[in-house]
Amino acid sequence: MPTPTLEMTTPTIENILAFRTAVGGVMVKGGESKVLGVVDTTKFKKIRVVADERVGSTCNIWVRMTITEGGNEWVAFLDHFMLTPHSELTKVYELPCKAITVAIDGVGVATNSGTVDVLVYGQY
Repeated sequence: MPTPTLEMTTPTIENILAFRTAVGGVMVKGGESKVLGVVDTTKFKKIRVVADERVGSTCNIWVRMTITEGGNEWVAFLDHFMLTPHSELTKVYELPCKAITVAIDGVGVATNSGTVDVLVYGQY
């Protein structure tokens, strides 16, 4: 009797890298803010944010995810979270918007600094 075969199908859910900081991360000093970029989310049902603060950093870093409309109008926070040196976070969001702005804020005095990596994966 022949062995039944299973037909393999390709999943219909795809994930792509929609945004990332430069290789090596982005450095921010305490008391400083930087906008890392605007992510077009119109094609995605969900996004996964992966963020880490590098070893050797000397300040905490707030990462802000802001709902953005019309290219530059910040409407409301989607979320914000704090990273500490040598920490990381992975989080999934269902998307209520067309774009998000990713920004960072260094915590503390200007003589301290931290380096962060932020990647956003889109799922459609």
